[in-house]
Amino acid sequence: MKSPFVLSFKFGILLLIYFQCGCFLGQKLKWENFNNRTNWRSNRLELQAGFCATQFTGDLGGGGGKGIDYSTKDIDWESTGKGVQAAFKFRFSRYFATKTEFSFFQIMGSDFYAENPLRHARNLSFKSNNFEFSQRLELIFLAQEFNGRFYQLTSRMRRKRSNFQLYTFSGLGFSTFNPKASFQGTLVELRPLKTEGQSTPYGKATLIIPVGFGIRLGISKQIRVGIEATCFKTFTDYMDDVSRFYPESGVLTDPAAIYLSNPSLSPELFLPGKRRGDSNQKDVYYRLGISLIFNLKNR
Repeated sequence: MKSPFVLSFKFGILLLIYFQCGCFLGQKLKWENFNNRTNWRSNRLELQAGFCATQFTGDLGGGGGKGIDYSTKDIDWESTGKGVQAAFKFRFSRYFATKTEFSFFQIMGSDFYAENPLRHARNLSFKSNNFEFSQRLELIFLAQEFNGRFYQLTSRMRRKRSNFQLYTFSGLGFSTFNPKASFQGTLVELRPLKTEGQSTPYGKATLIIPVGFGIRLGISKQIRVGIEATCFKTFTDYMDDVSRFYPESGVLTDPAAIYLSNPSLSPELFLPGKRRGDSNQKDVYYRLGISLIFNLKNR
């Protein structure tokens, strides 16, 4: 496992490259009134609120064959979660803004939907309600900002009214997680059960690195609609409670822990000491959100 210093150093280098590329693009991209200073200052302070759909790729479910790291092939649409989000954005230049975001969302996964026969037989599952906080840096790489309606972009009045932004972003944050599964008809917390025979329970939160892109469309001078797609890299492999090996016989004594450690209908396929998950690959989740954006600055 790489040290926190090495991870922090690499992340710092990535942010530096991200910032330098943004400055270069900001100088090279040209468009009529691209991020005109008067107009961008009219959108410096914004409040956002909306809903989102989530997907999770960890050790559960997935497509047929061998799993592929970070592949959309292993997304199970039946395991789509939902959530809410709110954010405050401060735009400090023509091309850059910073956004503080809070979210409450659900992720889930189940081997029931796995196309791989062995994973399907494993029969593990989880649900988790999570709180998340992140701080992001946005690069607004393409925009028309005339403080009007996007749908008038192609009209004769487009030079005075069109309003949209295309942007990309990255940042740093943290997310809580609390995986649960069903035992005798009741959802129970998996962390305290130590289903893999751990000496101590795993943590309750993880650092995250959000990376994504979005579009904002003006519907009036004060309100815009935003659509945003984000991938969240985590630094844990336990968001789904599955990471390493099945515990040795006798390690678990709680009936719920014994069952939820190996709920397979064919337990002879998953013997003590055999691999239960892949600890070499950290968990990832995705979010597609839509928000209403309110301009807090008087025009």
